[in-house]
Amino acid sequence: MWGRRWAWLVAWACVAGGLSGCDRQSSGNRARTGFAARPQALEFGPAAIGSTKTVKLRVANEGRAPLRVEGASSSVPNVEIAPFEPFSLSAGGEAELEVRFSPAVEGTVQGVVDILTDADSDGAAGSQVNFAGQGVKAWVEVRSQELDFGNVALDTVQVLTLRLRNSSRVESPLRLRMAGADADQFSSSTAGPELMLQPGEEQALPIAFKPRRLGVASAEVSVEVCEGCAPIAVPLKGMGIASQLDISPLRVDFGNVALGATAEERIMVRNLGTSPMSYQGARLLEGAGEFRLLSAVVPPGGVLNPGQAAEIRVAFAPSRLGALPEARVEIDVKATGSAAPAPKVALSGEGGSSCVTVLPRALDLGGVAEGMSATREVKVINRCRAPVLVSDLQIDTRQGGFFTLAQAPASTPIAPGQSAAVGVTFTPRAGAGQGEAQLSVSVRSGGTTSTEAVTLKGNGKALPPCQYAVSPATLDFGRVPVGAEVVLGTSVRNTGATECYLAGLQLASGSDGAFSAPPVTGALLAPGQKAQLLVRFKPEAEASYGGLAEGWVNHPSNGHPTVNVVGEGVKGCFAVQPTHLEFGLSQLTCAPRTQDVIAYNGCAGPLTVQGLQVQQDSAEFQLSEVPTFPVTLEAGGQFRLRATYAPENEGVDAAALRFELGPDSIYTASLLGKGVSKAEQTDTFFQESEAKVDVLFVVDNSGSMMEEQQSLGSNFAAFLSSANTAGVDYHIGVTTTGLDASPGGWSACLGGAEGGENGRLFPVDGASPRVITPTTPNASSVFAHNTQVGVCHWNEQGLEAAYRALSQPLLHNTDDPRTAQAADGNGGFLREDARLALIFLTDEEDFSPQPVAFYETYFRALKNNEASKLSVSAIVGPTNLSTCVTASSSGARYIQLAEATGGVVESICTPNWAESLKKLSSNTFGPNRSFPLSEQPENPSQISVTVDGVPVTSGWHYNPDTRAILFEAQAAPPPGALVEVTYPLGC
Repeated sequence: MWGRRWAWLVAWACVAGGLSGCDRQSSGNRARTGFAARPQALEFGPAAIGSTKTVKLRVANEGRAPLRVEGASSSVPNVEIAPFEPFSLSAGGEAELEVRFSPAVEGTVQGVVDILTDADSDGAAGSQVNFAGQGVKAWVEVRSQELDFGNVALDTVQVLTLRLRNSSRVESPLRLRMAGADADQFSSSTAGPELMLQPGEEQALPIAFKPRRLGVASAEVSVEVCEGCAPIAVPLKGMGIASQLDISPLRVDFGNVALGATAEERIMVRNLGTSPMSYQGARLLEGAGEFRLLSAVVPPGGVLNPGQAAEIRVAFAPSRLGALPEARVEIDVKATGSAAPAPKVALSGEGGSSCVTVLPRALDLGGVAEGMSATREVKVINRCRAPVLVSDLQIDTRQGGFFTLAQAPASTPIAPGQSAAVGVTFTPRAGAGQGEAQLSVSVRSGGTTSTEAVTLKGNGKALPPCQYAVSPATLDFGRVPVGAEVVLGTSVRNTGATECYLAGLQLASGSDGAFSAPPVTGALLAPGQKAQLLVRFKPEAEASYGGLAEGWVNHPSNGHPTVNVVGEGVKGCFAVQPTHLEFGLSQLTCAPRTQDVIAYNGCAGPLTVQGLQVQQDSAEFQLSEVPTFPVTLEAGGQFRLRATYAPENEGVDAAALRFELGPDSIYTASLLGKGVSKAEQTDTFFQESEAKVDVLFVVDNSGSMMEEQQSLGSNFAAFLSSANTAGVDYHIGVTTTGLDASPGGWSACLGGAEGGENGRLFPVDGASPRVITPTTPNASSVFAHNTQVGVCHWNEQGLEAAYRALSQPLLHNTDDPRTAQAADGNGGFLREDARLALIFLTDEEDFSPQPVAFYETYFRALKNNEASKLSVSAIVGPTNLSTCVTASSSGARYIQLAEATGGVVESICTPNWAESLKKLSSNTFGPNRSFPLSEQPENPSQISVTVDGVPVTSGWHYNPDTRAILFEAQAAPPPGALVEVTYPLGC
C-alpha cells in the first residue's frame, strides 16, 4: 500500500513541478518506450491437418517514445507470422499482426512468437508471446450409404439428399465430385466448389437424377475431405423409363457391317399400362446418315391399346469404314394429355469389310537387333451376333527380314463379343534394315468369307553388344503381412554409349503365384534409359516365396539377365500402413505429391525399429519427419513418416522402404508413381443459331404487390425488346408465389385458384392464353392480364412454386390430376431444346421449405446441367433496404440463386421499370455469353479463345467462381459460331 502511494506522489510531483528526468527513473534524458502484446498468449485451439487457422495479435506502444518493430519469428515450423515491412509505433499506437497455424500432424503444438523491437521497457530488444494449438483430423461422416432414385421417367428430375455430418471438433472442408459411366445424368449445385461444415453441423446436400437414356444409370458421388485423403464414394443409381411404355431394345447396335451391305433390326414398342396411348409411328432425327427407317406401322386410329405392341424396323448401310456418327429414332407415342418429350432410341454401327475387326490395322515392331527377334500381337475381335471362324492366316514378306506367325495357322473359333490373338514375329535379315510385310486374316461368318489386311513393319539394326546394369541384383520383398500387397521394380538400364535392344522382361514360368507382373515388350533403350518390370507380391499364407524375373538383351554371351525374386508372408504384431503407396500420375510442372506412412507396434510389449532405408534408382522419392533410429515403440505406439514424390522426367518410378527390426527381420513398403508432361485441354462450343427460350414469371400475390404487378404488365414491350431483335422463339408463362388457396381475405384473387396456383400457370381457369408465344394475338394485353394475379395471399414461397411448376405432375401433363379444374396442367410449356429463364417478382423474402441449393440443383438438372441453358433473375427487395423502404424484406434467397446462375438482380423499388426489364430481356433472350470449362485451368492468364478459328484477345474474361469464360454483352459470339477455348490443365 505504501509503495504504491509513494509511486503516485512522485508521479504527481513530476507533473506539477515540471521536474526534468521524471519521464524515466534510470539515467539519461530519452523518453521511455513500452512494448505490449495482446493477447498475452495465443490459443489456436483445434485446427484441421492440412488447413490453416489464423489469429490476430495486436502489438502496442504503452510508453511515451516511439518504438520500431523490426520483425517476428516462430519457434516451430507449423506456426508463421504473415510477412510485413518494419514499422514504427508512436506513443499509444497499435498495429495488428497475423499469426498462422498450419498443423501437419495430429497432436498439441506449442511454442513462442519472438517479436523483435527496439523497446526498452524491460531492458531487452525483443518480446515473446506463447502460443498453443492442436492438430486434429478433419472428418465428415457420410450418413447416406447409397442413393437409389428408382424409376424416373425420361426428361423428368428426381432429387434425393446426401446427408453429411461433421463429427470432429474443427471446421471440415469438403468437395463433391460426380464420376462413373452415367455421371452426366446425376448432378448437384453443391458439386465442385469447396463447402465448409462447422463442428457438429449436419447438412443434406441435394443430388439430382435426370435420365437422358432409357435403362439403368449408375455413377457415384465422391466426398473429398482433404487433399491426399481417400474420398468417400456413395453409389448412385436410377432407372430411366418411358412411363408405362416398354421399348426394346433401348439401343440398337448394328455392329460391324460390310461396305455395300445392309443390316436390319427391329424395335418393339409395348403399352404396359391400363389406358390407351397415342401412337403415330416414328421418325429419324436429323443427321441420320447411313441409317434408315424402313417401317413403323401405325395401328388403326393411331391408338396403341393396353397390351398391344408395334414394330419399328430400321436399317444400316455403311458407305465408309470405321465407326459412324450415331443416329436417333424418335417414337411418337404418349399417354393421353401428356406433353412429355417423345422417347428416343439410339442407333450405332461401324462400316467395315465384315463384322470382325482386326486391330491394329498397322503394326510397327520398331527397331530390333540383328540376331534377335520381336513378337507382337494382333487382335481379331468378333462383333458379330454369331460365332465366327478365323479360317486362314497368311504373311506376305516384301522386304528386309522375316515376318512369321508365332503359332500354327490353325482354324480358330471366336464367340460373339470375344477376341483371339495372332502373334507375329519379326527377325531381321543381316544388313537388310527396314522390313515390310502384310498379314491377311480370313474370317468365315455364316456362308460369307471376308479378309482383313494388317500392314507390318520392323527395322533391323546392327548393334554392338549391349552394356547394361540390372538393379537390384535380387528383388527382395522382405516381410509382408499376409493379405497385404507390395509392388517393387527390377530394371535393366543401358549403361553404354550406344542403343541397346531389350527383347522383353517378364516373370519366368514356375514363379510362385504370390508374384505377378505384366510383361514388358521389346524396345530400343537409348543410353541411360531403363526398362522396368513391376512385380506385385501378395502372400496368402505364412511362408517363403520365390520366383525369377528374366529379360533378353543383345549380347552374345550375357544376353539373358535374370533376377531372383523372394519374399516372406508373415503374421506379426509390427505393421506398416499402407504397405503400398500409389502416387498416380504427377505432372512434371506440378508441386510434389505427399503421402504418409505409419509404423505400428501391435505387440504386447516394447519393440525397437533399428533403422530405415530407401532403395531407389534415382531421387524422385524423399522422406521427411524421419525419427532418429533406433526408435523404441511402446505397446500400441507408432511413428509417422511423410513420403514426397517429385518426378524429374517422364516414366514410372518405384522405391522400397525397408524397416529393419533385426538382421533377419526387415519389413517392406513400396512407393510407386509416374511422371507425365503437362497437357492442354480444348473445349468446343457452338453458339445457338435459332434460340428458343421458355420464361416463367413467378409473381408475388400478397397484399402489398398491386402497384408492382401493374408496372410489370405495362412494360411488356420493354421486356421483349431483345427477343424481337434476335427473333427468339419464346414461351412465356406466369405463376404465383401462393401454394394454397387463400379465400375470404380482404381482396379476392382471380384466375380460378383463389391465389393457390401451386405452380400451375395463371390463369388456371384458362380465361386468357396461359402460354404466350410470338404468334399469340394481342400478346401485350394477355401479359398484362396474366400478371394481375391479385393481392389475396400472405405466404410467399416463390422457389417452391417454380419447382412445382416445372416438376411432375404439372410438367408434362396438360391437366393436373389432383384438381377438379380441366386443362390446368403445364404440359407443353417447357421444351427440351429451349433455354429456361426464371424471373421472380416480390417485395418479400422467400419462405420455401427447401434450401436454395436444392432448387438450384433441380433447375440445373432440368436443363442437363448446361450453364448456358438456365438463368434466374429477380426483381426483389435489395440487400440494402434503406434504398427501398416499401420492401418488406430483402429477397436474399432469390438473389443467391440469381447470382449463382449469372442472372440479373433489380430492386423492386426500381424508378424505371422499362430500363430494368430491358436488362432482364438482354440476359434472358440475348446470345449465350457464358461458356463453362470442363477442367480447372492451371493458369487463367494462358487461356486462349477463338471464334470461328479467329483468336479473340479482348471482350471476355475468366470467372474462377463458375469456371467459365464470360463474354461482354457486345462481344458475345454470333449465332452459329464455333467457340474453342484452350488452356493448360491444372495440377
